[in-house]
Amino acid sequence: MTLKKNIAIVLVLLIISACSASKNDGTVKVSGVIKNPIPQGEIILEKFEVGQVVPVKTVNADTDGNFEIETEVTEPGFYRINVYGQQFEILVLDKEDITITADGQGGQMIEAKGSEDLKHLAQVQDYMEQYSYVVRDFNERYSKAQQSGDNLKMEELVDEGTALEAGKVKKLKTMAWKMNGSIVPLMVTDYFPDKSQEYQFLDSLGQKLQEELPGSSQVEMFVNNLAYFKPAVQMGDIAPEISLPTPDGKVINLSDLRGKYVLLDFWAGWCGPCRKENPNVVAMYNKYNKDGFEVFGVSLDRTRDKWVSAIAEDGLIWPSHVSDLKYFQSEAAMTYKVNAIPFALLLDPEGRVIGKNLRGRALQNKLASIFE
Repeated sequence: MTLKKNIAIVLVLLIISACSASKNDGTVKVSGVIKNPIPQGEIILEKFEVGQVVPVKTVNADTDGNFEIETEVTEPGFYRINVYGQQFEILVLDKEDITITADGQGGQMIEAKGSEDLKHLAQVQDYMEQYSYVVRDFNERYSKAQQSGDNLKMEELVDEGTALEAGKVKKLKTMAWKMNGSIVPLMVTDYFPDKSQEYQFLDSLGQKLQEELPGSSQVEMFVNNLAYFKPAVQMGDIAPEISLPTPDGKVINLSDLRGKYVLLDFWAGWCGPCRKENPNVVAMYNKYNKDGFEVFGVSLDRTRDKWVSAIAEDGLIWPSHVSDLKYFQSEAAMTYKVNAIPFALLLDPEGRVIGKNLRGRALQNKLASIFE
């Protein structure tokens, strides 16, 4: 599975929420019942705004656990109901009133009903919960294979993991596209492991939402932020130059390998998925190096010792290893807009990109089509 620098729904909600643009002029009521209410316990309606979660209104339930909160809503926005500071549920408020059911003793999850947006949220949350079980099972099977030294099984599981992530993204994209007139797709996209790989979809989604929700500050913020995820290099482009030091301090260039097929591989010793893929890259290097295949490894490690140790431990025998030891602030990572690893590009002898993020069997098949 791909590692990310920033994976948190709340952070995305904080980023995409902004000052309101006039859409609705109504009052929305959030009401419900708290089973087993705590005397004087606070129920807080909170709103996600730029950089913070802001309390909107605070109430106490009556002796029967009933409560009611009214607030002005001028456009669809992301909110949260906070029950006693112990239970939280994300809401989307627009035009419809919302009904909440919760348990003050934590005996059940908060249930929110009343709008299509909440149905969309529940659909996504249910899917991701089921997906988490699949991932847990996958990780357990991979750990067993790793402990037993079953390299063949590990290779099969790498392919399976790649397929799982691809299937997840495909499912989420379908969900998001069908949520017409809703801001929930903005949250859905945070589950994408690498948004730069899905830039074309995100761009199309942004245009769709602009048409469906004109004037929405959340949508406009989303669209404006897309520039960050626009890939620096597209298929067919000449790969930008990289000039960085090797472990010995000698500066070498990516262009030094022109005339050969090159896997430009961004990785790090601390990156588990990268280390899982390394045996496959080693096997491909051993198989095709004599035919003109090279690897140019760019490490996003922070220390030389960990970088060099990972090279030795994984048997990365190709000579082209570089790093400026600046993590994701690496000059090369910033040039290529790398915000998640592993990230790899396959270059032809002219330095043009002919493949992106090929791993496992996909890399094997691509190289076989070139050299066999």
